[in-house]
Amino acid sequence: MSKHIHISSYINTIVGATVTTKALCSSCGCTLPTILAYIKNNPNRFEKIGHGKYTIQAEANNLNIINHPQG
Repeated sequence: MSKHIHISSYINTIVGATVTTKALCSSCGCTLPTILAYIKNNPNRFEKIGHGKYTIQAEANNLNIINHPQG
């Protein structure tokens, strides 16, 4: 399993929790650069609280709604 898929699966189980990058490394079994790259590439999933500390955000639903004018 890809490390990024493993990270995504893990953070989906802790939505709303505040975690450190060190704790994410330990829980996901990967290195700090891997965690930081994931955070950089998925900024919508993380709210920075402090240095190396983030609150996990829910995955956004991607709904494409097209508004057609009536008439």
